[in-house]
Amino acid sequence: MIRAGLSSEGVPPAERFDWWFGLKSASPIATTLRSDFTDDFPVAVDHVDLGAATLTTMSYPSAEVRRTARHIRRGDPGSLQVSLTLQGLSGFEQGGRNVEFGAGNFLFYESSSPFAGWMRRMDESGAPTRSIVATLPMHLLPFPVDRLPDLVSRPLSGQDGFGALLSHFMCQVVGDPGQFGDTAAAADRLTHTLVDLVGHLAAQHLDNDLSLPAESRTRALLLRVQSHVRRHLRDPGLNPDSIAAAHHISTRYLHRLFQEQGLTVSSWIRQLRLERCRRALANPALAAVPVGAIAARWGFTRPAVFTRAFRAAYGLTPSEVRARTLLSDGSALAVNKSAPMVNDVE
Repeated sequence: MIRAGLSSEGVPPAERFDWWFGLKSASPIATTLRSDFTDDFPVAVDHVDLGAATLTTMSYPSAEVRRTARHIRRGDPGSLQVSLTLQGLSGFEQGGRNVEFGAGNFLFYESSSPFAGWMRRMDESGAPTRSIVATLPMHLLPFPVDRLPDLVSRPLSGQDGFGALLSHFMCQVVGDPGQFGDTAAAADRLTHTLVDLVGHLAAQHLDNDLSLPAESRTRALLLRVQSHVRRHLRDPGLNPDSIAAAHHISTRYLHRLFQEQGLTVSSWIRQLRLERCRRALANPALAAVPVGAIAARWGFTRPAVFTRAFRAAYGLTPSEVRARTLLSDGSALAVNKSAPMVNDVE
């Protein structure tokens, strides 16, 4: 078992991207790299070589990677990669399947077919993207090779079931491989465990998902998406991109799901939020809560935008709806000073 670390710390900031680009271009799975952070591209890598398999943790700014047919012709080790996103948002395309997903998800891809991928920071804080990649030779595949196309570029949860076990195992091995022993026998045991867990994760997915008719999977996905939206209506950051990432699909596919229902994603979210606001404004128990606070609770961060959307939907301003409700309910004319805060009532 061999552990090695690699860092750009000793490389001048302006040369770090070219340094990493050269390493990636010359690696056994050669790729081309692109980034908007070429002026300073800090990289940290921790690599554990188990002999037949490897585990590698990588940390770097937002970047895009591409492996072309030309790269493959120049050299191909014939391997399966199982990547776990630890921090940031990820996207990947291989075998005609284009997906986006967030931290805590696995992705299978293989070196013998072209692919393209990206990782992005979650925000402008400067926190890097982070991932762990397990690399297995094809002869160790723990499932039939003809099922590989069903698995590549299809995110799998690393937060439950066998995904959670595999995630914990990979983090433990990369974090402190010495705890398992520093012998060839220990490396073999770790390789066997890795292969077994990858196989169980693959089998869990193949058994539970691909046995369903495509129409049923689409309908179930739409229901999950709608449930997710209702649970996160209060989040101002709820948008098509975040919804798609949470469900491991591309934003384009998400829009297509809603178009088939005669809806758009953004208009449906706005409709739900406006209805929640209308209910709150018509609730005498919330008469003391400012209109702006109610709007903010349901994800409207700009009062003017909220007022215009509300009036377009209901023909009245939010204040007018509230006033009409209070006038129609004599008991509400005297505002209850002990009325609950806006977060206390749905």
